[in-house]
Amino acid sequence: MMKAAVGAGWFALAIGYLWMFRQAWKTRNRSLKWHPLFSPMSWLMERPGIYRRLRAVLLRPQAALAALHGGICTRERLIGWTAEALGLSYAVLLSAGLLGLVSGSPELFPFGAVIALLVPLLRWQELQKKLDRHRQTIVLELPELLNRLLLMVNAGENVMRALERCLQRRQGPGQMQHPLYTELKAALDAIGRGETLAAAMEEFGRRCAVPEAKMFASTLLVNARRGGETFVASLQELSRTLWERRKAVARTLGEQASSRMAFPLVLVFLLIMVLVGTPAMLSMTI
Repeated sequence: MMKAAVGAGWFALAIGYLWMFRQAWKTRNRSLKWHPLFSPMSWLMERPGIYRRLRAVLLRPQAALAALHGGICTRERLIGWTAEALGLSYAVLLSAGLLGLVSGSPELFPFGAVIALLVPLLRWQELQKKLDRHRQTIVLELPELLNRLLLMVNAGENVMRALERCLQRRQGPGQMQHPLYTELKAALDAIGRGETLAAAMEEFGRRCAVPEAKMFASTLLVNARRGGETFVASLQELSRTLWERRKAVARTLGEQASSRMAFPLVLVFLLIMVLVGTPAMLSMTI
């Protein structure tokens, strides 16, 4: 009875996937990359009723994606991320059902359903970890940028020229991928197009999505016009604050690394105990 129910459920899921695949293929955008697993889910998500119902659930992933991509998360990006999570869940469910039918173990199907429900949560955790790494990377690099800026301002450079030279020092191969300098380049390009320093720095702080970057931008805006010793003193005070933030982040990363090392050490200890204790236990029983 259970095997028949599992077979009927798996057959319905397979027919549903083939139907979505057909609909997505008929309406595909040839300018976008086609994926046999994710594209049908993208087509499903683009249905107005489904997207509207899931909109409230996707607010937090949308905010995280916006922080990772310059403060903007388009509807297409959000649908793409959601389609990947749903596609992986659907694949897990179909694979578990097929494996259960082939092996004669229908109980694998409900087990796969539980795993399929956990896949979106795992994707959300992965997105959160990416966002944390993104913010930590910016916080760790900001004091270095501020130190270089201080040296150039003390040497007589104006703020804009100093920022440009700081950016030029990071234009080597593989270095422009750093999120802080990517956003700084976007801000300087905006100023070059005619935007004001205030608008560009405000956008820089928003796109970085960390309080330290907003603090850096605000200090530049408040003190750039004053110049002289007041500006240098403000930068020095900000530098001390940012170095303290960097120490806190470095301390947190060190604690996380220690906790990750503890688990394999415990496993190695248990393995050694088994290897050493098993011959002793066997000799006692003999």
